[in-house]
This record gives sequence, C-alpha cells and structure tokens, in this order.
Amino acid sequence: MTQRSLLAAILLFALILPLIAGCAPAPAPIQAPAPAPTQPPAPTQPPAPPQPPAPTATQPPAPTATKPAPTATQPPAPTATSAPVVRKPGTLLLATTTSTADTGLLTAILPIFEKANNAKVDVVAVGSGQAIEIGRKGDADVLLVHSRAAEDKFVADGFAKERSDVMYNDFIVVGPKEDPAKISGMSLSKDAFKAIMDKGAPFASRGDKSGTNTKELGIWTTLGITPTKEMKWYNALGQGMGDTLLFSNEQKAYTLADRGTYLAMKDKLPGLAVLVGGSNLAENKDKDLLNPYGILAVNPEKFPAINTDLANKFVAWFLSKETQKTIGTFGADKFGQPLFYPDSEEYKSTNEVTVKVGDKSQKFTLADLQALPMTTLKDYQATGVKKGPLGVNTWAGASLKDLLLKVDPTLADAKNAGRQIVVTSSDNWTATVFWDELFGKPGGGAALYNVKGCNECHGVNAEGTAPKGKTPAPALAGKDWSFDVAKTILRTGKNAHNGINPFTEAQLSDADLKTLLAWFKDPKAPATGYTVDPAKQTMILSYEKNGKPMDGKAGLLQLIVAMDEFAGRYSHWVQNVEVK
Repeated sequence: MTQRSLLAAILLFALILPLIAGCAPAPAPIQAPAPAPTQPPAPTQPPAPPQPPAPTATQPPAPTATKPAPTATQPPAPTATSAPVVRKPGTLLLATTTSTADTGLLTAILPIFEKANNAKVDVVAVGSGQAIEIGRKGDADVLLVHSRAAEDKFVADGFAKERSDVMYNDFIVVGPKEDPAKISGMSLSKDAFKAIMDKGAPFASRGDKSGTNTKELGIWTTLGITPTKEMKWYNALGQGMGDTLLFSNEQKAYTLADRGTYLAMKDKLPGLAVLVGGSNLAENKDKDLLNPYGILAVNPEKFPAINTDLANKFVAWFLSKETQKTIGTFGADKFGQPLFYPDSEEYKSTNEVTVKVGDKSQKFTLADLQALPMTTLKDYQATGVKKGPLGVNTWAGASLKDLLLKVDPTLADAKNAGRQIVVTSSDNWTATVFWDELFGKPGGGAALYNVKGCNECHGVNAEGTAPKGKTPAPALAGKDWSFDVAKTILRTGKNAHNGINPFTEAQLSDADLKTLLAWFKDPKAPATGYTVDPAKQTMILSYEKNGKPMDGKAGLLQLIVAMDEFAGRYSHWVQNVEVK
C-alpha cells in the first residue's frame, strides 16, 4: 500500500469510528427513585352502582385556604405497576379513611398501641375506596374504613377473614349560612339534595370513591339522578373531606360531610353551617345518614408478607373495651360531643347483670352466675324474620327464673300474674318476658305472638311501633283482621310484609294464624287454641355456647328463650333485668 493509500485509510477509519460508537448502546444511568407525591391521585367521579359510571363533572380550582398539616402519611394508592410495599419489622401498615386522620383520632390513640407493643404504625389516609384497593393489593396489614358494601365484598372475596364493627358517627349536610336552597331544618338528606339541584346551588362532591362519596352518590340514586358534567352546579373535586369542606366554605357550596371531620375543622369553616342532621347524632332524623366504621385485618393466606401477628394485635386492641372507651370520649371536651361512638362487640359485652324486683336489687358478676346451677338448652335454633335460620347451638348458663327467685323468693306467687320482666342489653335493646311464661301456663294468641316473633316489630302488646331509623309497624291489637288478607301477606312475605321472609305452613299453621287473629280482635279473651310445652318454658342467661365459654365478641351474656321459634327476644350483652 502506498503512503497516500495508507493515509486515506486512516482518515476513513477516523470518520467511521464515531458513527460506530453512536450505534452502540449507552451505559444505563443509575435511576434515582421518583419522589412520592404528597396526595394520592383520585378518580374524579366514581361509579354509582348499579348505574353506569357518571361523566366527570366540572373540575373547579383547588381551594386556596391553608390546610392543617396532615397527621398521617399520604402516599399514592398503588397501581398495577407499583412495586410491592417494603415491609419493616415491627411496623404495621394501616390504610384508613381520611376522617380518622383529619379529626385527629389516630394521632391521639396510636401512640398508646405503639408504646405497648414496641411497634410503629404507618398510616395511609385516603378515601375508603382507595384504602380497600390498597388492601386488595396486599399493601396494608389492616383497614379502618367506612364503606360497608365494599367491606363485605372484601371479606367475601377472601381478602379478609372477617369484618368487625368498631365505631360510628353520622353524616350531615352542610352549606352556606345564607342557604339559598332553603334546606335548613329538613329531616331527610334526599329532600335537601333535590332542593339543591332544583335551585342549581353549588354542590361539592369528594369524587374520590370514599365512603362519604359512595353515600352521597347513593342519595342521588334515590332521586334517580346521576351527576354529570352538564350539571354546572355539581363539582367533583377528587379530594379528601378536609379539602372538600374548605372548598365548600370558599365557594359557598353545599356538601355531605361526616360530622366528626366537620366539628374538628369548624374553626376554619366560618361560612358553613349544619343544615340537615341537627346539632348532634341524637338529633339526626335521617336513618340513612348513620356512618358505621369497620376494621379488617388483611388475609395472610392471600399475601404471606402481611404482618399477621401485629395486625391481629392491632385489631384486638382497637376493639378492646379500654380503647373503645378512649374513642368514645375523644373530642367530647372540646366539642361537647364525641367525634366517634364506640361500637365493638367487645365494648358492648357484659360480664355482670343487675336484677331488680320492686325495691330489691342485686348485682351478679359472671362468677356469681357460674356459681349457680347450670341450665343447658340443647340443639336450639331460632329463626330470624329476615335472616332465616340462625344455626343449631347448645347454650348453657344461669336460669332466669332461678336468678329472679334469688332476688325475690315470692315472685312465683300467683299474685304477681300479669307482671312484665324487661331484659335490657348494653346497646339498649330490650326484650320483654311475661310472668306466666316463666311461672304460669302460657297459651293462646298472646303466647303465639311472642313464639312467632311478631313482638320484634309490632311491640310488646301488638300496639304497633315507630322506632327511629326503622319502618313503622302497625298496631295489630284491637282490630278485626281478615284471615285471607293476613294469610296472603304472611305466605307471600318480602315486599308484601316489609321485607320479612314468608311464613310457611310449617312455621305458622292456618289454625295458629286463626288463634292469633282472634287474640288481636280481643286481647282480653281467654287463651285458647295453643299451649306452650312446659319443657320449653326455659330461659337462660347463657355464658357458654356449644360447650365453650363465650368471649366478649360472642356477647358473653345472652338471653335465650326456649319457647321462641323466632329471634324476637334473642338478646346479646344483657345488662339489666327488671320486674315491672
């Protein structure tokens, strides 16, 4: 090769070399983790089952007021491509609704658990829908939420083994003090929503699939309404409760809020007032605004990485009497009412009962009851008028008859005929037993009325009832009911009988129905046509079920009435017995 050729070759190689290098793959740079946003992205409008998803409503600007510093970590809800949450020893991951954080409840009580268990609780406070999705991905150990249908589905789908009632408060409709829609004082939220819509007054929706958002959409559904973007007055924010309230205050909008969060933020909401729901839960006339919370430990069979031991300890701690009492007092000193009301079965369970006969009264502890002769009721099954058969069980405990005679040995005398024995549970449920059912010979329509569970809805003496939060039941006593009409209602059941299951011929024969109707017509007529088997005149305060002691969750002290075929007087958490 000549010198000229060699030089040309070197120049050509120098030109090609950068091109070759440019085609080669570059070394991958080290990827720094993306910073987590401080607020989880939320869908702007959840679907309102069973209706199709609603289009997104107009998105207003976020509120400009300064929000109180959050007390809980606010990471994004995991997506299908999210990396699994890194588990730390001694750390519990709690996914919960924003109200438990915004009210300050968790800040107040979690240090107690952390100190007692040498653990740390990491809180993800989002809407209940998002919290449940986090649980479905195994990225939480425990859920504390308030969206009952979604909670039940979470259990049904195997993501938790059980759901437990833990506490409740209520929803309220708040809005501008000027109240352009004139809803102040209305009893029902659906009437208020209709007035707001008719007026075209601004309404702020959380729009985040939370329990509150689900409740709000459910109210619109009762009106046959699905909010859409064409409704310029309807604002789907995709925000938590706190931000939604701040927006409502600034924009003079109505909204549905949980009372606890509203009270906790009231000082920051000078333009808003409670317009539907009263000043406290007792004044809330809308039964549909009750707001129950549930707690669920995520099933480790679905996700082995779950911190099972700590999760179970946390759930047990949250449901315990001591923690429940703390929850029940939280906020009362500042707001004149608690922000949440305790509702666990452990809290409502009783381990002592007070028995009063006239001016005689005696308290019996569980140990006292266990020291009395044990009465056993084998293979007993009651039927719920809506739930159906409740299962066959063997119950054992103290005889109610023996307990009463221990307080007043003369109670069995015939002079006491006609007296009533009222059994009250810790949740204020009452069951009434008649003297002759324990000490006499019950029969006729009066006995059938209790045996068949009619008393549960229609009152102690068939006088009719109108309990708060339930559909009124008409008076039956003193009326001449048509046999054919009554039979059609009872055999058809469901919609014909306010949701009650049909009574079959085996459950209530035509002959027994005629006896009942005769008693309704003349309650003072002599008892005929039906008698109670003396062997079934057993009533016990049970503390054992199927040979095992009951714990607080099972009820601890339960009234079991052997003659009752339906569960009209089946009572958990018996606390007081009084002869009247």
